[in-house]
Amino acid sequence: MKMTGPLEELTAATAHLRVYEPLSSFGDWAQSIILNSPRMSPDQCDRLENQRLWERTLRDVSDPFPHADDEFFRSVKLLDYQGTEYTRYCPGQVQARSLLAAEQAEEAMRTEVFDLLVPPAARRANGERMDTDRLAADLTHLHTRTSTWGIPLSWFALFRDDDEAEILYSGEHLKTVRLYVPFEQAINRLAWAVQTMAAHAPAAPIFEELGTLGGWLETFDPQSVIELDYGLLAEIVWPDDSVNDLMHGIQALEDSDMTTAAAAYRRLSNRWIGPRQLGRAN
Repeated sequence: MKMTGPLEELTAATAHLRVYEPLSSFGDWAQSIILNSPRMSPDQCDRLENQRLWERTLRDVSDPFPHADDEFFRSVKLLDYQGTEYTRYCPGQVQARSLLAAEQAEEAMRTEVFDLLVPPAARRANGERMDTDRLAADLTHLHTRTSTWGIPLSWFALFRDDDEAEILYSGEHLKTVRLYVPFEQAINRLAWAVQTMAAHAPAAPIFEELGTLGGWLETFDPQSVIELDYGLLAEIVWPDDSVNDLMHGIQALEDSDMTTAAAAYRRLSNRWIGPRQLGRAN
């Protein structure tokens, strides 16, 4: 997984894996914000995040960190098997996500380049502004994972092609595709994938990715909902058979059909070469 930096997300094709929890999973302060704030659509949330990102990026003094931005919550309304509507919520957690992005950028860049993009003075000021208790809580219970110019293959293990999907256009252009799955259903799928890989291909890189994904998800309420938001990647790869290819590949491993498993993996790998090349060119 690659975490986008404060500047990179402006131009990158960025996907998000989000967990939406029930209202009761949040503390009193978060519930108060949720209940007293106007409900925003996913598009409105995207516009708010992008607006704040532009404002931070265009400051006179280079400082990409959020200052006094209020927390906001995405929400999703879905129907259960009885046709009853329910709502789940996902916090923005922009401070924690920005800090993680800066740390990863620091590891990836030369010191002099990183200092130009994220000056030491801005890092010190950001540290002084932060509520350390709140930051620690967000870092241990981060609701959003982000990837640029590709989607980690392990994410597809959570979904099936008949899951609820929202396909959004802006004019003639595909804006995004969002897939939704109930948490417990996703966990069962992930457990099957982990068990199969452990038995048949424990040395495969995706096996470790699946385990890491499971470790992250185990901190959330079982009544949650998981969303895969393709973002601008949708226009590059949709319609996307990655969910089916991964499922069929793992099923082939379980059946000891290595030829079919290898073919599914090749299809997956080849599909995501193009976006990765665009990312390098970008």
